[in-house]
Amino acid sequence: QLQESPAETGCDLPRHIVALMFWSDATQLTSFGDAKLWLLYVFFGNQSKYKRAQPSAHLCSHAAYFQTASLPDNFKDFVLELSGGKLPGDPFFTHCHRELFQAQWQEILDDEFIRAYKHGIVLTCPDGIERHLFPRIFTYLADYPEKVLIANIRNLGACPCPRCIIPKNRVHNLAMERDMLQRQILARKDTKERRDKITAARRLIYEQHYVVDTPQVEVLLKEESLVPTKNAFSERLGHTGLDFFVMLVVDLLHEFELGVWKAVFIHLLRILDSLKGNVLSELDRRYRQVPTFGHDTIRRFRRSVSELKRMAARDFEDLLQCAIPGFVGLLPEPHDSQVQKLLFVLGYWHGLAKLRMHTDETLEILETVTKNLGNKLRKFVQETCSAFSTKELRCEAECRRRRQACEGSGSGSWNQGSLSAASDRHPKVLNLRTYKLHALRDYTAQIRLYGTTDSYSTQPGELEHHTSKGRFARTSHKVFIPQLTSIERQVDPTPNAPEQHHVIGKSQNFPADIATFVQRNSDDPAAKDFIFKLKSHLLPRIREIHSGSGPASISQPFTSQTQSDSSSVDDVLAMLNQVVFKGNRIYSHPLLRINYTTYDLRCEMDTVNPRTDHRDIMLLAHAGGPERHPFCYARILAIYHANVVFTGPESRDYQARRFEFLWVRWFQLLDTPAGWEHSSLDKGRFMSMDQADAYGFVDPSDILRCCHLVPAFADGRLHPDGVAISRNARDSDDWKYYYINCFVDCDMLMCYHWGLGVGHAYAHSS
Repeated sequence: QLQESPAETGCDLPRHIVALMFWSDATQLTSFGDAKLWLLYVFFGNQSKYKRAQPSAHLCSHAAYFQTASLPDNFKDFVLELSGGKLPGDPFFTHCHRELFQAQWQEILDDEFIRAYKHGIVLTCPDGIERHLFPRIFTYLADYPEKVLIANIRNLGACPCPRCIIPKNRVHNLAMERDMLQRQILARKDTKERRDKITAARRLIYEQHYVVDTPQVEVLLKEESLVPTKNAFSERLGHTGLDFFVMLVVDLLHEFELGVWKAVFIHLLRILDSLKGNVLSELDRRYRQVPTFGHDTIRRFRRSVSELKRMAARDFEDLLQCAIPGFVGLLPEPHDSQVQKLLFVLGYWHGLAKLRMHTDETLEILETVTKNLGNKLRKFVQETCSAFSTKELRCEAECRRRRQACEGSGSGSWNQGSLSAASDRHPKVLNLRTYKLHALRDYTAQIRLYGTTDSYSTQPGELEHHTSKGRFARTSHKVFIPQLTSIERQVDPTPNAPEQHHVIGKSQNFPADIATFVQRNSDDPAAKDFIFKLKSHLLPRIREIHSGSGPASISQPFTSQTQSDSSSVDDVLAMLNQVVFKGNRIYSHPLLRINYTTYDLRCEMDTVNPRTDHRDIMLLAHAGGPERHPFCYARILAIYHANVVFTGPESRDYQARRFEFLWVRWFQLLDTPAGWEHSSLDKGRFMSMDQADAYGFVDPSDILRCCHLVPAFADGRLHPDGVAISRNARDSDDWKYYYINCFVDCDMLMCYHWGLGVGHAYAHSS
């Protein structure tokens, strides 16, 4: 529209839009005390969303500091003086709070901003080119309490959604046929009719002196959950075509991770608490044994998760991604199977909603999974939740009692010991009639309109609070807002992306003599035929360098090829003897770093350490496609390199060349129904040690990335007595089976949608 509109008189400069993305939230600046700050941040949508998501890039500007989330302390004194000593009710102060918020936005959207919005401003950009820039408000990010302030609707009113006027008693109809049609028909719009209703209500209050919540005012506003407050965006920018309802985007962090999923997780804890035995303790034990993944993708669950102590949104995200192995087998059938399917769909929806790149196909999948999620949740409430008598968790009861004590509604002082009585724990059910569940259906439409959710997530804004808290420490802590506005930030440089597929250290500080190694591990099944397997692995790679022939595939090692082509075992051994290790040594390394391209064409890195949980890898299966299962999995036992000389007839020279290789233990998949159509994770187990191919070697260049294999806790350990068979495999802690966690991050999710990940070149046929 801007490019097609007439240019400003006498201006022929190129015209561009400056995309403003606002975000606001209040935060506590100190652990003790009442120092609060209500910030307005602004991001520029023209900048890369990947940079905007990095707090270290400092691309978030602090646009304003609002008056704190509550009215000033002396406001009540002012009201008492004018009202003759009688204090009005809560609706009056709520109305004043709304008026104060909108008045501050009236100041921000001043005449200078409106002039720039309509006529643009001319600026010389960093490239030295003058451009005519037009600011445009694209999105406003906020949690639900602030959304209702911006949208001028009632908090959890009869129509709680800021984007539509669907009644509260119908918000649980997620994914039903009539639900989407009602969202379109009943969408909120900044119309003249809406503005006239508010004007009429304000006339009753300010001219005829009616109370804010009097029936005469309510009859005008209550049906659509409106409030008698003028909207600054409508007043200042409504004539430009801005509809402020449209700029209020979805919020994955608060609506799902801290909303729908948190509610489901807590109710699952209530169900487990209602069972006999220490079922919650078993769940805590399982979560504590979940291996970590990545730098901080899955962190160690150190506390008892059932106590819900000091848990942020990222903790609930980790709980969801590892939920299936944690909950399996804890409930009686048929509820256990139903819960497993629900957890699968929740993890599936969460992964799809967080994708950083979408196509038409993935959006169609998200739409289908959203419908499935709505059906699964309603079935869960009707069949599983109704079968158990659930009460508050002990931690919930404690919080309620503390809250009542603070509000003065409790009888007597709060006594933690009295909470042990069963009568103190109130009955609890899972409530699906919430705005947060209702909002899940809007994600597909919002992604089509604004792009992927990471571009307008509230998470970068939450992380930006660390900047404000860090600056607060540099103030005098008295009248700190003017001091905060004068502090300048320093930008740290962002490291360049690595270009190599993998990195293994160059040092040779940890040598191992091969003969000594084999002799010392002669009774270890992992080291059986160690030299034979190693040379069989290296020979095709050496030949590729010396003669230019292609390498052997992972599933067809040199040994099988030579046994079919040669008539004598002596010929095979003679060929393997052409591989000579310089100094008869191999060199071990503690770390391997793997660089890989994600589904959205970004460069990411995994770090492998055989001595930690970060030791499982995934490679392409020999079929190279999704007909059965596209990947194979292995656990790295050690990382090596060797200086190898080739003495065969194809040898160009006798120069020693460095070859890197990984000693691995292979997994095999179970032949059980799994995948998207079955709403079940794939399961695997270690190959039996008496199998010839249970151990082997891998070229680091063949690794796709690390994978997250979570033990199937319900099936138990492989060695209940804790006695290991192999020292090198360290199998004393092995489990019988492992779940392949496809929900650990968005890139892993797209690996199993074969061909839909744009950056997964291996999944695209020529």
